[in-house]
Amino acid sequence: MKQLLILALVLFTGFSFAQNKQVILISSKYDFQNQPNSYNINNILKSILISNNFEVYFDDEILPVSIAQNRCLALTGVLVDKSNVFLTKLKFQIKDCQNNLLFETAEVKSKEKDIQMGYIEAIKLLSPELKKYKPLELQKKDIVVTKPIEVEKKEVVEVSSEVTKTVFSGCKMEVFSNGFNVVTANPIQTLFIQKTSNPLIYIAHKYNVTGVFIKTESKGVFEFYYEGKFMVEEYLF
Repeated sequence: MKQLLILALVLFTGFSFAQNKQVILISSKYDFQNQPNSYNINNILKSILISNNFEVYFDDEILPVSIAQNRCLALTGVLVDKSNVFLTKLKFQIKDCQNNLLFETAEVKSKEKDIQMGYIEAIKLLSPELKKYKPLELQKKDIVVTKPIEVEKKEVVEVSSEVTKTVFSGCKMEVFSNGFNVVTANPIQTLFIQKTSNPLIYIAHKYNVTGVFIKTESKGVFEFYYEGKFMVEEYLF
């Protein structure tokens, strides 16, 4: 069993390093636009996101099979327009598949009187704001929970200088056709689990990290590498 786990870790962590870009879906026509890509806004936004190391798709185009089958493997980008007759004002939001807000840029502004040039100038100003987006740090963001949670415990134990173990208590499972999701209590975050040909081993995804998940009756263990460091997360149900 130990040899099988090591082999799986090598295979899947290699796959994780290959995914050095986060996939994000953006709209070809936002609510404030009369037609797709008006003023060339959407194409320029796509270029800005690509330059910030995102893999970008319009939500109405043909998607990679893995994303089409599970939209939770991709983020969603929302361009918010707060413009008035004097200023073009935009900000950009990044959300997960459950519509949780993960990141929001500061509002950028352009005084350009020409509408198209105003939008283009404002979108370009979003680029340095997007560099502030750090996926793993966003897991620590405070989220308002509507119902009190009796068991909400997160314990971080430094096993050694090379391994970090994190324990999540009070987790819930959401089962679907080819796997299940694990939802933690506080902070709220989701781990997306997919079946493999081996019933003891699953593929797990969280933000831009992919690893191996092993589940028993009362807990699951997610093992992965991040920036060359071996990480272990334990989920208690």
